Amino acid sequence: MTASSSAQPPGSGRQLAAFLLLFLWLEAGYVPLLRLTAQLSWPSALWQAAVCVLASPLLLLFVVNILSWAKDIRGLPRLLGPVFWVLLDLSQFALPWLGWSALLVSMNFTRLSWPDALGAAAAIAAFSYLNGLAIILIFRPKARDVQVTHHEVTVPNLPRPFHGYRILHLSDIHGGGWLPPPAIRARLRPAASLAPDIIIFTGDLGASARGNVESIAQLLGGLPSKQGIVGVLGNHDQWTGEERVVNALSAAGVRVLRNSHLAIARDGATLYLAGVKDASYTGSDDLPAALEGIPDDAPVLLLSHTPGIVDQPLSARAFLVLSGHTHGGQVVLPHIGPIHVPSRVERRLASGLHQMDGRWLFVNRGLGEIFPPIRLNCPPEMALLTLRSTLSSD
Repeated sequence: MTASSSAQPPGSGRQLAAFLLLFLWLEAGYVPLLRLTAQLSWPSALWQAAVCVLASPLLLLFVVNILSWAKDIRGLPRLLGPVFWVLLDLSQFALPWLGWSALLVSMNFTRLSWPDALGAAAAIAAFSYLNGLAIILIFRPKARDVQVTHHEVTVPNLPRPFHGYRILHLSDIHGGGWLPPPAIRARLRPAASLAPDIIIFTGDLGASARGNVESIAQLLGGLPSKQGIVGVLGNHDQWTGEERVVNALSAAGVRVLRNSHLAIARDGATLYLAGVKDASYTGSDDLPAALEGIPDDAPVLLLSHTPGIVDQPLSARAFLVLSGHTHGGQVVLPHIGPIHVPSRVERRLASGLHQMDGRWLFVNRGLGEIFPPIRLNCPPEMALLTLRSTLSSD
């Protein structure tokens, strides 16, 4: 198998300058706050503010991983319901505050009490979150930022009629408060001119149960393609309500694969699309059921919301796995890569086309975002993949 794809390596000079300016800005803000709230001298405030600023990314990364671990506890959301999610959301703000407090106590253990440290950390947290809101407004993706990527995948023994077959892959719309229907419509607009043979959607239609998944599904279902739209469910679809999302997608003309498969015919040849339900936080996938009944020598394209499905040996049946879920990390640092990938796959597999054990994995960066709704060096994506057959003489 061979593949080619378009790529735009991110620049680093301007981002490095931006990070330096951000550091200096936070330092300039933290120092007077420590002077006022913790009664520190200027030298102490300067170096302790620097420690707090430098520790912030590590602290926030720790919080993100704690949240991911909590969401991965099977069945816990169903047992505790809304209380669990309220506490989980509040922890995004409470845990950094407590972390800053612990830092201040450790640096001033002889003269700073916990109540004073909590007050000083609260001031730092308020200043940081206000700056975070400003960063969101600055780096909030716009419709014009959507990147259409083009990829070619050459597959041995792909039936000749599927040579040149064009697949438009979409994922992770996350429609809702941060991405209302008009913004979704704008982000989907480039799809109108791509003329794919089929559109594949790999889950996470809405961001939460509060979103209007019905209107979002209608926007997705209105996209033109020769053989329609096929989709699978993501973790947010399961949390929103499986039947509600499936009904919304079906009403919009989207065929939903729930641990099942579908045969696509083209000039007498057949390509099988197998799709599993979310294999990430909800663990509702059943790959053996999705593949059951597909002839052993038939070409299979596997749809999975999470790329982690490739850890299952049966995924080797597919010549190509299409997935999303990672959002590409949303924030990708120059020379470092994504700071967090919500998947068990390696960070290097956070986005793009990868060859793995004789088959291909494509991880879509998605059209929407999760909180915080910012992107850096990781624009929203829709991908056009063209299949090439070694059997074709064209």
